[in-house]
Amino acid sequence: MPDNWAYLILSDINSYKSSTVTPANMPGQLFDLYSVPIFSTMLPEKTHGSEIGSAKQVVKKGDVLLCKINPHLNRVWEITKDSNNIQIASSEWIVVRSEFHHPPFLKWYFNSPKFRTLLSSQVSGVGGSLTRAQPAIVKSYLVPIPPMEEQKRISSAIELWFKSLDSINLSLTN
Repeated sequence: MPDNWAYLILSDINSYKSSTVTPANMPGQLFDLYSVPIFSTMLPEKTHGSEIGSAKQVVKKGDVLLCKINPHLNRVWEITKDSNNIQIASSEWIVVRSEFHHPPFLKWYFNSPKFRTLLSSQVSGVGGSLTRAQPAIVKSYLVPIPPMEEQKRISSAIELWFKSLDSINLSLTN
């Protein structure tokens, strides 16, 4: 890695302070729910508090969500939009909020093979679909911190590359 990159432990860069809400106590309130079952759509579920049965974490634009359940599946979600609704996430997500990171860079780092291998190597559970990444262990992982402009350049390059791949895939299916 370049000399101008720093590395810090995740717990040292994560400024997220756990804040929970019990949506059932606000039955008429509309929420944007970031849940594991809806992840494949990359859109939060808009649902009323009366339809949500348990307490949830309050999240906001710029937060990066790292899925604890079945960490061999690559599920990382960047909250990219503000909302007029209360934004919440299930407890199956580790919420990362870092003033040291451009959120897309952090999302792509959490998606990287190096990080995925590390995350999948230290799990609890009986195996298969019952494994969980342990937040107490994850918070001890080192995270790279390139200069902010470099993070933006890297993120833009990765996103452009994936757009090109999407375009190629679309042309191949037509």
